[in-house]
Amino acid sequence: MRTPEADINFSTDHLGLGTVSAVDVDSNGDLLIFHRANRPWNYGRTFVRGNVLSQEARIPIESDTIFKVNPGDASLITSFGKNFFNVPHGLKVDNNDNIWVTDVGRHQVFRFPKNSTTPDLTLGEKFVPGNDESHFCKPTDVAIASTGEFFVSDGYCNSRVLKYSKEGKLMTQWGSSWNGGRLSPFNLNIPHSLTLIESLDLVCVADRENQRALCYNAGLPNGNGQQAGTFNRTLIPQGDIGRVFAIYYNSADNTVIAGSDGQIQYPDRAATYSLAGVQTDEWASITPATVRRGASLIHDLCASRDGRHFFLADLPQQRILRYTMAKRQVYLPRFK
Repeated sequence: MRTPEADINFSTDHLGLGTVSAVDVDSNGDLLIFHRANRPWNYGRTFVRGNVLSQEARIPIESDTIFKVNPGDASLITSFGKNFFNVPHGLKVDNNDNIWVTDVGRHQVFRFPKNSTTPDLTLGEKFVPGNDESHFCKPTDVAIASTGEFFVSDGYCNSRVLKYSKEGKLMTQWGSSWNGGRLSPFNLNIPHSLTLIESLDLVCVADRENQRALCYNAGLPNGNGQQAGTFNRTLIPQGDIGRVFAIYYNSADNTVIAGSDGQIQYPDRAATYSLAGVQTDEWASITPATVRRGASLIHDLCASRDGRHFFLADLPQQRILRYTMAKRQVYLPRFK
């Protein structure tokens, strides 16, 4: 078994990132990073009663919040987003290099076309939380199928996943909060991250506070014919790695990588799982060097297109970590 190893010479410290909430790669292999600059998130200063954004936090972040970065040396390629976002959260790049993001302060989801800094699709009502078909409440993530259909996890105050057509029309939704009794696969407590496994017609959800990840049928046109939202399997069993903040399907080796908050009883901050829900590796351990920088929490993660490099968004340490899969050692027989 090969375990990803930390690239200690890779650093994003020079970028001046704030709390890093999301990371993904585009078709060129470049990194897209979503961060909050100097915007805090707390329930006195940032949000007030009813999950409403405070007047102070309604002033948009004045600096760029989306960075495109070279995955090799972390040099900045381009950036945008100043004077638009309030509390950045999720980011995904689709097959056409459109950038999809969620803003939990605005309670909205946006799609930015390739090479554009203006969204061409907006879902949700600015600053208005809700739980009906036209409102979100702190939406957390997006997953986009090759067909253009997409899913939204919603989120910190709602406990649901919503599926949309490529035009942005709501098709179906599922999930609810837990009200006691036996925990079912449809009781979600902060659905925090999404990933699609199209070959199996699955959309998987990091059910953060329930400390698990679950997969449902995605109901895609070329899928298995099952209705979207039908429970299919448990990907990460409850309590296996603590709170599951992020999941990402690594198509290069047909596994899922997951990020956790790395509590002291769970010193490894990332894990690898087979699609059958079997853990095959734990990695990204908390080290003395990690502790010297303070608290660590892997809020999001992704893999390079070839599956060799992994990029972890450490939210409180305000940086991206890179791990690399060691090359297989080939031992040749020695002849005398």
